[in-house]
Formats: sequence, C-alpha cells, structure tokens
Amino acid sequence: MHKLLFPCCLIALLTTATPLRATQAIANWDVVPGQAIDKPFKCGVVAFHETGVDVEFKINGKEAGRVKEPTRNDQTGVFEYWIEIDPAKYPDGPVTVSATAIPDGTGHETRLLEDLNLFANSKGTVGSTATVWVDAAKGDDADGKGTEESPYATVRKGVLMVPDGGTVYLKAGKNYSLTPIGGGAFTYWTTVSAAPGLKADDVHILTYGKDDSTTGRYGKSRIHWKNVSLFCDRKPGWGTLFYFEKGDLIWFDQAVLYDKNGRLSGTTLFNGAGAMTYLTDSTIREFMNCGGDFQRNVTMENIGSDIYRGSTNLTAINVTIHRIDRGETEAHPDFIQFYSPKVPVENVILYNIKVYDMLAQGIFGTQGPVKDVAIVNLLLEKDPPEAAFVSQLSGEIDHMLIWNATLVDQMFNFRNSAQLSCFDVRNGVFAGLATDNPDHTSIVIESAHTKKLAWNQKQPLGANPTTGDPVFVNEEGDDYRLSPQSPGHQTGVLCPGVPADVDGIPWGDKPNRGAFAADNPGKSIPAASYK
Repeated sequence: MHKLLFPCCLIALLTTATPLRATQAIANWDVVPGQAIDKPFKCGVVAFHETGVDVEFKINGKEAGRVKEPTRNDQTGVFEYWIEIDPAKYPDGPVTVSATAIPDGTGHETRLLEDLNLFANSKGTVGSTATVWVDAAKGDDADGKGTEESPYATVRKGVLMVPDGGTVYLKAGKNYSLTPIGGGAFTYWTTVSAAPGLKADDVHILTYGKDDSTTGRYGKSRIHWKNVSLFCDRKPGWGTLFYFEKGDLIWFDQAVLYDKNGRLSGTTLFNGAGAMTYLTDSTIREFMNCGGDFQRNVTMENIGSDIYRGSTNLTAINVTIHRIDRGETEAHPDFIQFYSPKVPVENVILYNIKVYDMLAQGIFGTQGPVKDVAIVNLLLEKDPPEAAFVSQLSGEIDHMLIWNATLVDQMFNFRNSAQLSCFDVRNGVFAGLATDNPDHTSIVIESAHTKKLAWNQKQPLGANPTTGDPVFVNEEGDDYRLSPQSPGHQTGVLCPGVPADVDGIPWGDKPNRGAFAADNPGKSIPAASYK
C-alpha cells in the first residue's frame, strides 16, 4: 500500500537495507564444468543477497565446508565463495560438487545450484593426453599421420582423429576453414589450440564464409577452442558466428571471435538454441549482437547493438566493453535488455563490468517475467553525453540489486514501476535517478549520488543522498574514480558480500559511492583496437 506523504515515505522506506519481503539468493558457479583436474583446484561461486550470503559446499554428497565471506580466488581473479578440491583424495573419475547459497537472516529463500560435474585425474587416467597436428598450408588429410612432421590439413580431420580429451594443435595460418564435423559429443573437453609458442592472431579459422563450404554448425559438443581466432566472412544480413544445437557445450578460452565485415553487417555471436557457451580470457569484436551464457575476463570491442539479452543463469564477470554504436542502422542497442514476454528469466549476475563509449541504453527492461538479478560493480559511460539514450525499467521484474554503479551522462529511470518489486539500489553515482512513483513501497535506495535532478523532481531519492558534480578524477580521460573533493568520496556504504570494487581493490572502511574504491590507484584504460 502506498503512503501519501512523499518525504516521509522516502525516509521510512529507503533507510533500511532489510528486504520488505522474503527474497531468494542470487548465485551461480564461476567454473567451467566438466574439467579434468590433476592438482588442487579452487572451485568458486558468485552470490549476492541484500542481507549477505553463506555458501555451503558438498563433494559427492558429503559436507565440504561453509564459506561465510567471499575472498579472492587467485585462479579466477574474482572475489567469490570458494573451496579447494584436491583430486588426489578421490578415485580418478567423476566428482560431483554441490553448492547452496543461503541468505543471512531469517525467512529468505536459499538457492541450490545445479550440480557441478568435474573429473578427478590425479593419476592421469581420465581422458587422453594424445596430440594431433594440423597444418592448413602443408598438411594432408589423405596421407598425413597427424604428427608434427606429417600433419593433417583440416580442423575436421584433426578433431575426428584425436582421442577423447586430447589436443589438436594448429600450426600458424590464416586460411583454416570450419566444415561439418559430426560424430556426436566428446565425454571430456577436447582442445583445439594454436600450436605451442603461437598467439591467437597466428591462427584464424573461418566459420561461415560467402559460399556454402564452411559452417559454424559443426555438430560436435565439448570442444575447447583455445588461443585461436574464429571469424565469419558472410554476406551482410542476419546470421551467426556459430549455430549450436540444443544441449551442446562449447568453451572459448584465450580466443578471439570477430566478424570480418564489421559490427554493422548483421552478425550475432551465437544462436539461442539451448546450448551452453563459456568464454574465459577472450576477446569479442565487430558483432551486431553479443550474448552468451558465461563470461569471465572478457573484452568486447565495437558492437552494433545488444551486449546481453537477459537469460536464465546468465553470468558475466570481469568484462570490459569499448564502444556500442548502431551507426545508421535501426538497431535498438542496450548494454542489457530484459525482454522476455513468454519465457521467465531468473538468476542473472553481472559483476565487475566496465563499458566505455556507449551510444546505447544501459539497463533496459520491458516485458517480464524477470526475477533475481544482481548487477554489482558497474561502470556505464554514455558517449556522446547529449545522446538521448537512458537506462529505464518497467514491466514485471521481481528482485533486482544494483550496487556500486557509476552511470556517466545517463539517467536511470524507474519509468513505469507498477510491476516492479524488491529493488535494492545502493552506493551509486548517477547522472540522474528518477521514478514515476517516489512512494513506491518496494524500491529501496541508499547512498546514491545524483548529478542532476529530473525536471519534475523536488529532492533526490533515497536515504543519505548527495547531489551535484561527482568530481571525477579525469572525465575527459575516462577516469571515473572520485576525487577527494567529490560529495561521494568516502561517504558510501558497504554492500554485503562485496569486499572489493570493479577493479578488485578493497573498499576499505570508508567506501566511495560508485564503482571505484577510494584506494583505487587508477589503471590505464586498455586501448581499443577499433577505429
């Protein structure tokens, strides 16, 4: 029920961090499943809730520890809830890891994650260690032996000949083509990689070309594409870099994925047919739309439209994006778009994300149903500042956390809040922060800095607000740390379960508002390669 007095309502509703009703933990694995581990392995979960979270782990059904606070996992570079698994304690073979995210306090809902399947391999009996060699320029599929001295000529031949769990090494070349492989799924991740000593730029594999000889629909699950460049050279118009089948598992690691004809030629990174894609330490550039299911330590450059379209269990961690620009097309670009009128979207995590040169809407939501979303440690820079794009939410969205966000030159607007429920906005720096209903009973805002009030706004939203110039260290140089003179400098609040900022720098006892901690020394912003 809405109260009638606007100022009293804000004070009563927006000064507490306790959810107004029971909500569920938001949690996902930060692990690529199915890996064979031959040494101690740090297995982590990212998890968030308004009250804080504990994560309880089990291995093969037995208690393996309850982690109460996230710490830095040096294997992923992420502050998360993790345990170390020693494969020597288990027979070689399948290991099942379970995790339950348990909100602090009482009355809230736990989240049981889908079991994570790994393979203990301390004795080296799981999968194959065999290698097969391929050289597009000098190899021979008919008479080659698959050795370094006598390689095959095609990726297809190498994959069909390598034992399950083995490695296909590709010698340097920019004329590899992907053709139908088939043969069902591997049991273990089987790697296709640039040969030792090469970089991803030394090996380029064409997925879809301008004729019908190539295909990104190659029909083989559990290929681990490592340290290679994969590209398409299609005719302009809608298409994909890869088209996967339902149930496929695909892992891109230290890879580069791109469209040779640029971001406006209509290519979407992957289709949405129910496969699971994992990207780690990789680069994506020159696509109309991106997407994917799991990303960690990923860079994107020169995108024409959407980065993410909300999907259940979407997880993106440590991602940097340079330039979203639709050009002269009629695209509707968004950093993340929640539009799911028929299929529910649930349990989405965007954690440690920086977006520069964004000619797009940031967070956009229309028709639901959408439930349980955590957007934590976020920088969105709109450029040019005068562009009309805003972040705006409406429709059926239940339970969203927006913590430690810095939105540069972009308004955030709860545009039509009738169906919005259980929103928690903390510790942000906004160009503007507005709502159609300041008496909303289910939007909690705390320690938000607002550069400028909306035209019809009489006071800033939430508890402990600040207003005015945020006084960034160097706005022209894209340095959005707060200067000591900023009203948001060391006047923020700590969000539970978030010990560090977007760059992994601890918040300290007096946190800044926005995405960057007071002790963040500043990092040179990676130069983008787009023009």
